[in-house]
Amino acid sequence: MLTKFNINTTRDLLVPDFACYQMDLMGPVNAAIVAGEVDEDFSNLPSWSKFAANPIKSKGFYTRTLQSMFLGQGGHDELNVDLQTEDYKSQRVGMMFMPANTRNDVLELIGNITRETLPGFEVIVLCGTVRHNGRKITNRNAERAVKEIVEQGRPTLIIAAQMAQRSFSIPEITELYLAYDKGENGATLQKMSRTLTPGDIGKVGRIFSLSFDPNRDDKFDAMIIETAQNLVKRGETKSLREAMSNVLGTMDIWKCTPDGAIKISSDDYLKEALEVKRIGRVLGKIVNLNLLTPAEVTALATGNSQYFKTNRVGKAQMGKTRNTQANGGTPNHVNNNAQKEIAKAREVITSIYENLDIIILGTGSKIMVDAFDQLENDIDMQNAVEEEFGVPYSTIYGLFERNVISQDWVELLYDEA
Repeated sequence: MLTKFNINTTRDLLVPDFACYQMDLMGPVNAAIVAGEVDEDFSNLPSWSKFAANPIKSKGFYTRTLQSMFLGQGGHDELNVDLQTEDYKSQRVGMMFMPANTRNDVLELIGNITRETLPGFEVIVLCGTVRHNGRKITNRNAERAVKEIVEQGRPTLIIAAQMAQRSFSIPEITELYLAYDKGENGATLQKMSRTLTPGDIGKVGRIFSLSFDPNRDDKFDAMIIETAQNLVKRGETKSLREAMSNVLGTMDIWKCTPDGAIKISSDDYLKEALEVKRIGRVLGKIVNLNLLTPAEVTALATGNSQYFKTNRVGKAQMGKTRNTQANGGTPNHVNNNAQKEIAKAREVITSIYENLDIIILGTGSKIMVDAFDQLENDIDMQNAVEEEFGVPYSTIYGLFERNVISQDWVELLYDEA
């Protein structure tokens, strides 16, 4: 039946390309510090969460950032969007996501500061309580209302936190700004999709990660890893490392500099991500905690070393073959009271991922199964592992037994260890 239809190449051409940009915000941060425009807490350790908690206290940083990005002012050329993209737009439509826990009244305040800073822009705040020109914009009418505003032809910046992450398709959006420190991988991927709605032929969706420390910024890593996992699941590649290299070879990632954007090669990007352990942090976020019982999650979060010692599955279940693992997200058994335990358990697992090279190198092994063979009957080495990791050897072994920590993922991180 499919032979009766011709391929519509025009539709293929409408699918937008996309490019990712790493932006370092320390220029306007330092300028605001010198000018006394931010509080001491923000000066010591700037973050988007601190800005969202009290925008007035760090207003100087935010206004300087906006002026640099959209007006080319302040001498921070590394933030000048027109310079970095080499694509000047007098009528641009962008979208900026603030931290997900930003309160509605704070989001409204951020919108007001943005309007004062960018008087030539139409600034739309999406939070369900703010009115735009007398019209209340809610989840139900957001897409239609924003489309009508965009059609007026003014440069537009849409500001959101939780609204419009999905089912919000505005073809005119060509720029997306991620103004938060960290977030759930799935939510970040959904936000990135807001700039990938088909529009004009040749559209490029540009995604900017606004970071105070680009070396630790893992927002793009999340997208790359998820795509790579899908390739492995479909059998298109044999390893996660190979899949990530393939994905990186099909996308453009740019580092913003005062002289313009510099394209990062796929090999350099992967090497840097592994060296600074960003990949380990992403894996910690997406590890499948559904493979653990509620009691095991509690034991991991609270440091109950005896639990995994007395509840071992057995070495027979550990193999040297690669393990296919679902992208777990939040476990099915989670409730509101368990959120802190879930977060703590993920922190423990992330720390283990980031430091497994200690065990691999320390035992002279190449894979974890061989390392465990050596550790099994060596109490001194087990004690050394506990001292280094802050969790018992039995806990780490138990996570491998239950396939919570995957041999495939370990090979991604340490196959050259």
